[in-house]
Amino acid sequence: MDIQFILSSGLIELYTAGLTSDQESQELEEAMHHYPEVAAAVGACQRNLEEYVRLQAVSPPENIKTRLLHLIQTDPSLANDTIATGGDTSPITPASVAPAGEKKQVSWKWIATAAAVLLLISVAFNIIYFSLWKEFQADYPKNQSLAATPLPVNEDKIKLEQLKNAMAVMEDPKVLKVIMPGTDSFPTAVATVFWNQDNKQVYLKANNLPEPATGKQYQLWAIVDDKAVDAGVFDMGDKAHLLQKLKIAGNAQMFAITLEKKGGADTPTLGQLYVSGKVPG
Repeated sequence: MDIQFILSSGLIELYTAGLTSDQESQELEEAMHHYPEVAAAVGACQRNLEEYVRLQAVSPPENIKTRLLHLIQTDPSLANDTIATGGDTSPITPASVAPAGEKKQVSWKWIATAAAVLLLISVAFNIIYFSLWKEFQADYPKNQSLAATPLPVNEDKIKLEQLKNAMAVMEDPKVLKVIMPGTDSFPTAVATVFWNQDNKQVYLKANNLPEPATGKQYQLWAIVDDKAVDAGVFDMGDKAHLLQKLKIAGNAQMFAITLEKKGGADTPTLGQLYVSGKVPG
């Protein structure tokens, strides 16, 4: 697997979130073993995850411990459970005790495990969103600081909403991911189609495409029964790293992107074919 493709296709973010297939995970782990830059990129993505968790940390209210202990002491179903504090596992004495036959034993280990699983699921759903947000920050002009010159509140909310919507699309089990690597003429180009198998809606992420010349625009094509069907043109610039909603595509066997005149063309210019990829299965 090509290193540039790995670094720009989004596989690393999906791998960190635990959302890659077994084959994709194996290929990426082999690449990490052979290529230090891939291992470094995975490490950076994992640090982004740690930073996200740190930024999202919220201290519980000061009275939560008192309320929790009161609940345990007054709830008959929790009467016989124990809480370990500093090695002590003394039972909590309840204020009132229900008949023995009605008591329900609750495993605190089970509760802790369930909470940990829920936390990991939540983190997995947020790592892609956070990675996209990091890309969004990195794309600001280098001579500006987000802290010093924040976006207007309304525009900032719009950007965040776009990122949340993108995450929802990518996490939808009905959405099929079609990775399109670059052609021989444009080997570093990469783009990804997210295709909803139910309503046939197509979304595109331009992972790595050069900015088009003035008067030019990229156009997505769906290959249906060996015919190229227009799937819509899309913008670059500030929208390059966002998920863009294009046209509905029928029973496509593959997708491709060409560079056309602004507004699109009726047929693809094969000499300007940048990326293409077959639909899995």
